[in-house]
Amino acid sequence: MEEVLALLEKKKQEFAQTPFMKFLQDKSIDPRQRLAWAPAFAPFAMSFKDFNRITLRKEPATSRLQEMINQHTSEDGRHWIWFIQDLKLMGYDYSINYTDTLKFLWGEETQKVRSLINNLFAMCTFEEDILIKLAIIEAIEATGTVALFEIAQVGKELQQITEQHHPYFGESHYAKETGHIQAEMDDVEDFVKSIKLTEAQREKAFTCVEKVFADFTDALNEMLEFANNHPYDKPFTAMYDMRKIKVSV
Repeated sequence: MEEVLALLEKKKQEFAQTPFMKFLQDKSIDPRQRLAWAPAFAPFAMSFKDFNRITLRKEPATSRLQEMINQHTSEDGRHWIWFIQDLKLMGYDYSINYTDTLKFLWGEETQKVRSLINNLFAMCTFEEDILIKLAIIEAIEATGTVALFEIAQVGKELQQITEQHHPYFGESHYAKETGHIQAEMDDVEDFVKSIKLTEAQREKAFTCVEKVFADFTDALNEMLEFANNHPYDKPFTAMYDMRKIKVSV
């Protein structure tokens, strides 16, 4: 897996330079607006629990690596609770029509986010090779390390406004991200690095890593577009195009 880990480091550096990350870093923008995409991220945040439970966890485990993956899914599969808590703290827990909710969650503005989680299901559901699943997990964790660091910085600014601790969009979530599979082992990185892959496994792992990063990039670009088009206090209402208003006046 050493070559896979090297590819992950390269992809992380590229991922850190994406427009979404630059947007999160822009302190000229209200931190609440930099997180205005939060409601639209629900299809991923809420489905990630099922992804971990259904496609990655296997009980009883038949190998040490599967035990590690099971431990990992138990941790990652709980983060949706933090997401719900943060939506409440951020003022998004108010009623809209049920049909409007459905149209919002399955609308055009969340297509890439839905594709992200759907593609993860597709890659892992019928994958029999546990080492390929491990490569996918490592890729997910790599994207999380980069994105959650930047999100946590915005979370610090948000906490100064709300005077509330934000578990999903704050430092607590980032602190749980080691960049690797989360298991009760001191030398997880060394263990992963020591795994030997065949040439066929290595090529498939490379393809999966590239796909995971591409899908996360597309999804977060979509979230950037959402944040640019929706005010943080009215996420279900699109911003007016001020240029058109000026022209009409």
